[in-house]
Amino acid sequence: MKYPVPLLRTRQDYFDLFKKINQPLQPFYRASGAQIDYIHQGVGYGNKIAGMEGFSRVLWGAGPAIDQLDERWLKLILSGIKAGTDPSHPDYWGEIHERDQRMVEMPAMLLALYHHEQLLWKKLDTGEKSQIIHWFSQIFEYECADGNWQFFKIIVGTIIQKFGYPVKESALKEAFDNIENCYLQNGWYRDSSRGRQDYYNPFAFHYYGLIYSVLEPEKPISQIYKNRAIDFSRDYIHFFAEDGANVPFGRSMIYRFAVSSFWSAMLWADLLPFKLGEIKGLVNRNIRWWMQKEIFDEKGILNIGYTYPQLTLTEPYNSTLSPLWLNKIFLLLALPEDHEYWTAKEMPMPIREGTKLLSEANLLIQHDNGHTFFLNAGQLGPNFHTLTNEKYLKFAYSSQFGFSIPRANQLKAEMAMDSMLGIQRADTYITTSFKNESIKTYGQFIVRNNVRDIVCKKEVLASTWEPTLQAKIRTWLIPFEGWQIRVHKVELDTEYVLYETGFAIECSPEKEGIIIEEDKENYRVSEAGFSGIICLSDDTIKRKSTAIMGLPNTNLMTWENTFIPGLEGTFGKGTHWLGTGVVAHQDRDYSLEVWNNRPKIDFDGTTGLTIQNKNNKKRLKLC
Repeated sequence: MKYPVPLLRTRQDYFDLFKKINQPLQPFYRASGAQIDYIHQGVGYGNKIAGMEGFSRVLWGAGPAIDQLDERWLKLILSGIKAGTDPSHPDYWGEIHERDQRMVEMPAMLLALYHHEQLLWKKLDTGEKSQIIHWFSQIFEYECADGNWQFFKIIVGTIIQKFGYPVKESALKEAFDNIENCYLQNGWYRDSSRGRQDYYNPFAFHYYGLIYSVLEPEKPISQIYKNRAIDFSRDYIHFFAEDGANVPFGRSMIYRFAVSSFWSAMLWADLLPFKLGEIKGLVNRNIRWWMQKEIFDEKGILNIGYTYPQLTLTEPYNSTLSPLWLNKIFLLLALPEDHEYWTAKEMPMPIREGTKLLSEANLLIQHDNGHTFFLNAGQLGPNFHTLTNEKYLKFAYSSQFGFSIPRANQLKAEMAMDSMLGIQRADTYITTSFKNESIKTYGQFIVRNNVRDIVCKKEVLASTWEPTLQAKIRTWLIPFEGWQIRVHKVELDTEYVLYETGFAIECSPEKEGIIIEEDKENYRVSEAGFSGIICLSDDTIKRKSTAIMGLPNTNLMTWENTFIPGLEGTFGKGTHWLGTGVVAHQDRDYSLEVWNNRPKIDFDGTTGLTIQNKNNKKRLKLC
């Protein structure tokens, strides 16, 4: 289900959008208000907590909009918080424990009580206030996850102090220290001591840090948080394409336009790293891009997935109601009615360099004629997340083609391993059926799972990965004239099959398209655009064209089948140098022009590389 694309000019427009997203939930609130009973799947922390999670996540928007809500909605919020914190009530939220999901949901509720000069807090009597403070103070007695969760203690503790109650100072200090342990440089945090630089930087670390800076403007750390957010904004603006799409990357993709909540927090903290109209344009284009996707179910409630309902993508901590996290964007509603944002006119993106290196995230971002994509060296850190290889370790991620996730690790069509290099021993087969015949084929490829020896430069990314104890691959990723050039130095101990792919592109059987497969190249052209791959190695490297049809519901951007361009070859013991070119774009004419001006690569021994087409020539030292 889709809603009409919103205008988003005035404060009332944003409030109307908030209501449109959240009012369909109201029939599913329990009488107490403390739970939302709208559950259609399992979740790691259980669905009782998921009902409380839904109640809380609405408040990321309802809190800033407290002064605009009707009396019935205000009573529902107050009733829910009172019942949820009352041990004698059937809907009591319970006693928490270490690394408890209920910690995640605490800040939104306390902020709702605090917003607009503590409007809701003032409606409580002394006993109700003490009961609420007692329940929220549990967070200081237990360990939080050692990443962005530390801010939950900071925000909860700060608001409790604002309400005039004491907190455990040692727990607050420890939380501040842990946040500092996550900080890298240039505005970037790693989400825990083990790493991961992703969207939790903008919609968690900086979002919470900026909230704290507004709550405690005189504290020295507040200015530090602001300065870091300004530094980060200069990188983060490169995550968005001109059409409003953000590049999908990392975990928690189900939060949709929560990715723009960073800009809401910047405005609330009175920070303008770009022109106000540029920020408004960026936020609005992102919201509109999402509102044109199938992100609502038949009842008008947010579904779980990316651009359509898709459970395979989700994390163990994603419940039916988790997507309500996108209400974070409605921190905008905390801006006063006379704020310039409400009358500012949308402006296009500020002028950005075509290539942007983000060393802290090991990313090289390309803006190519309206298409924004990441080249990715991979990230260190053994954090466990669902589909880590797909979400963090592909060679590239795209605002137009997203990325794909597997249905199974068997056949290529099930794996849908776009923008990857897979390797398996040549004596390993999968038996399947094709055109009524049993056949043996290669499957169960090992893909990039960890990296080391990372080098990040504006002209090239490089990293090494070891798929087995005996095999080693060093990969260089190079942007060149609309191309994504990959070079792999592959060192093998025995015979292996290597299978490499480009971007997946929609391939609906109901829509016309042309597929071209030649000896060492293949591509598809259709109304969805162009995606192709070519072997750039010399004739001593034997790879064949191996395009496949990815199964439906594997790509984040389309529920249709996908065409995944690919190359496959068998290589024996020794060292092999592979060169690959990839082109993908929704603009077919532009893509074909780029494709037909294909580059040639020449190796200068084992230390240098020259890439050349009729327009340009680039020499690189292989680092």
